[in-house]
Amino acid sequence: MTSDKTAAKSPFLNFVTAEFWNRGSQQRRDLSNKTYVHQLLEDKTLGGESIGLPKQHAVLNSVGEITSEALGDRVALKFANGWSAKGVMLLERLGEDRYFDHMALREWTLDGIREKQAAVAATFPGKKAAWIVEELLRGAQPGAVPFDYKFYMFQGQIGMVAQIDRNYSPPRMVKLDGDLKPFVPGRDYKFRPSDIQPGAPVVPRSAVMLSRWAIELAKMTDAPFVRVDLYDTEEGPYFGEFTFSSGAEFKRTVTYSDELLAHFDALFVDAERALRGEPVEPPSSWSTLLQSTPASTLATHPRISLAQYQRFSNYHYTRGSLGGFRMAKAQEELLEKGGDATVNAYLTDAHRAAGRRSLVRRPQSPPVLRKVTRKIKRTLRG
Repeated sequence: MTSDKTAAKSPFLNFVTAEFWNRGSQQRRDLSNKTYVHQLLEDKTLGGESIGLPKQHAVLNSVGEITSEALGDRVALKFANGWSAKGVMLLERLGEDRYFDHMALREWTLDGIREKQAAVAATFPGKKAAWIVEELLRGAQPGAVPFDYKFYMFQGQIGMVAQIDRNYSPPRMVKLDGDLKPFVPGRDYKFRPSDIQPGAPVVPRSAVMLSRWAIELAKMTDAPFVRVDLYDTEEGPYFGEFTFSSGAEFKRTVTYSDELLAHFDALFVDAERALRGEPVEPPSSWSTLLQSTPASTLATHPRISLAQYQRFSNYHYTRGSLGGFRMAKAQEELLEKGGDATVNAYLTDAHRAAGRRSLVRRPQSPPVLRKVTRKIKRTLRG
């Protein structure tokens, strides 16, 4: 059962609502600027590794600068100072001045793109009109557009991860807990079917460093909550954006059970205490394990090979739970190549949990049809 707690009664929801209307600090306003963040992160390393940043081809200052030359053959076009994916187009050229938008799953003409972006800019009247043209990444999971893994961060603690697949319309969504195991839709959370459809949980191939980067990036902020959007690409973790005002919660596209919302509120309060310098004893979790393990160890933790991961994740996502269990087995066997045993055990358990959740999701035939099927099988055996 989802919670009827209002934003005023929930510290987490109250913060999200307040940030939606007005950023609470200059730092948060700065971190909402995608160009600024790219400059901030380009030299930052963790365990000797940098986080991937989509290559920025151009920054455009008017819709008139959105030309076929600027867009090229395959790019992501983003309104530089927006949020909640407003103005994001994932464009692939179809022909002269014609593009397919993998975000909206529709075709656009060049003029249509300009008109759409002008309308987006009008919804942010206080923001400078600018657009970023950057490379369109290729993900490790099925589909032309990489899965978006949105880490709901409470300073050093992962409260939840939203797995978003924009290869479908409406997008497919799965919610994972802080240990990367799937929550149960209908019990832990609900969503508007007109805006979102369910998907199968897929533990990211680069789960270790995606999670560790999410923690690191969240602790760079002055906020008790931030959503850190990351991508699991063929080349590893890539940064998407910081979001302090998650639209799904503000607009109630997604709602949570009393128990889960209470959990988020507790994490939020602990994060506030940590920001004030007060001692906080977090529970044993994936987040605390990652922070107690040297970043250099995490950065070199072996991953399932890309080819193997793509085979298993595609089967798991499109055909059934066996792919999830195969990935769990492959993850378990990686320990022979080194790495941290406890880290590997967490990931193996997460893959198994994903497989079990997909098994539960498998549609069942109506009772009458099952009865007929059994009768046919008995006849054939006879």
